[in-house]
Amino acid sequence: MSNQPQTKILFLITKSNWGGAQRYVYDLATTLAPNQHEVVVALGGSGELQTKLASAGIKTITLNSLQRDVSIKNEIVFALELYKIIRQERPYVLHVNSSKAGGLGCFIGRLAFVPRIIFTAHGWAFNENRPWWQKLVVGFFHWLTVVLSHHTIAVSHATKQQLRGPWVQKKMSVINPGRALPDFLPRTEARQKIGDLLPRFPTSSTDPLLMTIAELHPIKNHTGLFDAMQTLVKQFPTLRLVCIGEGQLHATLQQHINDQKLAANIFLTGAIHEAADYLRAADIFILPSSSESYGYVLHEAALARVPTIATNVGGIPDVVESGVTGTLVPTSDTQALVDAVTTYLTNPTLATTHAQAAHNKIRARDLPYLVRATEQVYGSRIISSPNTDSRLID
Repeated sequence: MSNQPQTKILFLITKSNWGGAQRYVYDLATTLAPNQHEVVVALGGSGELQTKLASAGIKTITLNSLQRDVSIKNEIVFALELYKIIRQERPYVLHVNSSKAGGLGCFIGRLAFVPRIIFTAHGWAFNENRPWWQKLVVGFFHWLTVVLSHHTIAVSHATKQQLRGPWVQKKMSVINPGRALPDFLPRTEARQKIGDLLPRFPTSSTDPLLMTIAELHPIKNHTGLFDAMQTLVKQFPTLRLVCIGEGQLHATLQQHINDQKLAANIFLTGAIHEAADYLRAADIFILPSSSESYGYVLHEAALARVPTIATNVGGIPDVVESGVTGTLVPTSDTQALVDAVTTYLTNPTLATTHAQAAHNKIRARDLPYLVRATEQVYGSRIISSPNTDSRLID
């Protein structure tokens, strides 16, 4: 195996910020064995992903025409630019990520005769709140992306099942994301560092603390969590909720907190670099999303052994098995969320049992697992280990 020539893999992703899809690309790009794989990442913009890849010694190519917003002019420029890059780099594998990069990427990859085109579906845009006719159009292009790829990786079973149409199911397999163990801060230190960011935040290790890490976006349903807090603080007056993340709803959510007179209980920190490091500050982690393709933060909370409560949507059940490794509640069911939090706060033994079970389940989904499973999809030419287990993919 050591005498095999390197196989070039070209990753393509729309945005270079730092989200779940970007972490996925970074993890694969930096974990694939460098003596067996030559990795290049083409991406839109110049954000944290590009910075991290450059620091890791990974070659990046910026596509200024690759933007999330749809523009006929930009799409034509992007198509020409990508075609030129593919002809120059001549990858054996073109691994495209995200909806925008996926559709055009697979099409241009076919035109350029790339031997192996892989698409990873991190979620479907038709799950977003949009008019029905837009969902039909978006669904068609998602279907076409999968058809044009040689194979599609779905990050959860729900992601695979949600896309219907001829030929697509047999071209898709499920590979849950892997994750390296974050550098978790001890509970007291994590609370103190949060307190350094929030002058009004009480850092006492005895006060019960809830945490969520999510973009401040309607799909994450922070307002539903705030409504639950309004009820919970009546029973637990010192209960705190820390919301890590930034987004379009920051001002709206802060006003909501003020209107409910919860400024002493709910805190918006804004974006925090490597937010998962702070997870052990929490007694309970909550993700109340109305849609979620997998839920990286739930994966991280399990690694941190923090009890989790989440909505029963999308790919979340791939991470949380209700009553075993956490608690799942219906979307927008405030009372169910209140009951779940109350149960964990009043029964810490149950919470600890669920958290340990989650850790035991998730710790096997590490980066070597992700690489081995993905290499199977890339093809037998570049399998790095003769002992790769075919059960890694579903």
